[in-house]
Amino acid sequence: MSVAVRVKADMTRRGIMAGALAVFSTLIPLGSAPTLAQDAPTKGTVSVVGFSGVFAQNYQKFIIDEFQKKYPAIKVSYRESNNSAETLALLTLQRADPKVDVALLDVSVAIRANKEGLLDKLDVGKISNLADQPPWARIDDDKSIAFSQDNLAILYNTDKVKSPPTSWNDLTDPKYKGKIAAKLNDTRGVILIPILAKLKGGDYKSSIDPAIATLKAIGPNVSTWEPAPDCYAVVQSGEVDLSICWNGRAQYLHDAQGGKIGVALPKEGSIGQTNTIGLVKGTQNKEAAELFINYALSPEAQATFAEKSFYGPVNTKVKLPDAVASRIYGSKEAQAGQMSLDWNFVAGQYSAWIQRISRDVIAAN
Repeated sequence: MSVAVRVKADMTRRGIMAGALAVFSTLIPLGSAPTLAQDAPTKGTVSVVGFSGVFAQNYQKFIIDEFQKKYPAIKVSYRESNNSAETLALLTLQRADPKVDVALLDVSVAIRANKEGLLDKLDVGKISNLADQPPWARIDDDKSIAFSQDNLAILYNTDKVKSPPTSWNDLTDPKYKGKIAAKLNDTRGVILIPILAKLKGGDYKSSIDPAIATLKAIGPNVSTWEPAPDCYAVVQSGEVDLSICWNGRAQYLHDAQGGKIGVALPKEGSIGQTNTIGLVKGTQNKEAAELFINYALSPEAQATFAEKSFYGPVNTKVKLPDAVASRIYGSKEAQAGQMSLDWNFVAGQYSAWIQRISRDVIAAN
């Protein structure tokens, strides 16, 4: 074949290819990749209802904001609730047409929500971080998952108390007569009962009488059973020397308010109020809500929340620095004494224990 013929043939082939490409290009949207198409990012909204105050501020900053950086097409809103009982009432009211997608509840109330069919079972295929949660944290067949724990602690005013309490039994010391704030007709009292029962060598499942006896001994030292506005402010202001309250928020306020609030984590150990996350049954934003829950249960999210907010993580892959662990759980002795509860049992006794505290302890003082 002559050079002239080969050149003509090449030109003909190029013309055919160019024409084919021109036709093909009209079938493919500008900027798309014909062989490397990818799934579009999940879009939508997620409405979360949960705890109020400092918890809400930190959850927004360290969990929600970080999630939205990772999933910018999903908008997350956070609704504060005064307590888990209020959240349960909201979920019940919206049962037929839920406006909330994800609920944060304390574990005893979460169990009640599950009995009422308000939360949906999580799909292990969608929530991969379920695999890293310990068995006790996967509650009611994965309808509620524990994501943090906040230990009960003794708060003290650092200006007025130079030798902080080291034991739960110190709350009975007469030197604190009229100097303690104790809001005990709620989860704080329910958690304190097993702690005090253990100190007396008892078992909360058998009898709470030993714990009630100790609460009666603490009674004369209590100046208010209804601290206002809360158990942190009355210590900060110096209205009381001590209060029985939650460690995580107290540690945060200690740092934020110049160390006025001190936190004593008794040597006998404590019990963590367990916070859970759940998918509201009937949500219209299930895919986006599942992504959010999976992120909230991740080692990354739980480690950050623990280090910044002093709530104990649940994910088994989280390893805390000693300095952080000591502010969440206390000394090595206290960490060894840390208790766990049978929350299904406690949920069944919750109301009866509150009534017992109100009748035999609060009303008697």
